[in-house]
Amino acid sequence: MNRSVQTIAAACTAFILITSGVAAEPGRLMVDRERTYVIERSSGEGPRPTIILLHGFNGSGANVARVPAFQQIGPRSGFVAVFPDGLGKGWNHWLPGKALPFYAQHSKEIGGAPDDIGFLKALVADLVWRGISDPKRIYLAGFSNGSFLTLRVICANTGIFAGYGLLAGVMPDLLGAECRPSGPVPVVMVNGTADDVNPYAGGMVKPPNSISVWPSERLASFFRQHNGCQATAEQSVIPNAGPNKVELSRWKNCTGAPVEFYRVIGGGHSVPPNTGQVLLDFFRDKVRPAASQ
Repeated sequence: MNRSVQTIAAACTAFILITSGVAAEPGRLMVDRERTYVIERSSGEGPRPTIILLHGFNGSGANVARVPAFQQIGPRSGFVAVFPDGLGKGWNHWLPGKALPFYAQHSKEIGGAPDDIGFLKALVADLVWRGISDPKRIYLAGFSNGSFLTLRVICANTGIFAGYGLLAGVMPDLLGAECRPSGPVPVVMVNGTADDVNPYAGGMVKPPNSISVWPSERLASFFRQHNGCQATAEQSVIPNAGPNKVELSRWKNCTGAPVEFYRVIGGGHSVPPNTGQVLLDFFRDKVRPAASQ
């Protein structure tokens, strides 16, 4: 791997996420071009479980790190938290040759379509090489447009992550038609039933109102069937989850991997305040099988 890496850790360049009180380092990595990210970690602890969280469209790593719902996923919980930046404030989740015209035009404006799967692979390899992350316990989660790339990674069978989180995310039709994960996919989903951007019932994403997506229930069923889970889920209501009622369907009796689906009743294009804890609770006991042998 090209290890032309620049990690900015000096006190003069470090910054503080005021809302969380956690020191965060900006980092840079050369892949297809210079890529950037924000990392929160404790020093001198050795390789740690790591959550990589992808922002939504028009976002950034630093901004999503400030979201209160995600502030508990860092060092205070024993995890490393990494928040990458998408080029052009978005992610290239498109299959080769399948990008719609609006994204082809957008990619020209940022110097060509970025290799975001390559970026994530290089980022994981670098975190492991530097002794920051435990290779058996690296997890990927994405919000909205970031969940599209998370799904693209699942479908591409990269084999480098031990679990996945899909937050206000749905499956694009073009990707879903060719998605064939090669192994079990431990996944947790959080969707608002009144999401007006990535529609819960499926249809067209707004904006750009040109990406057609599956219903959220279909995506949950896709993972349940892929993981060999029984059709009947364990049902519960999450107490004190915020202003909206949150219902949980949990499939644990699976031949492959578990699936959890949180429905935020009446929730829009956002996540409940306890979402960071939901990710921690789901990921904490997940280990990548290929690396544990």
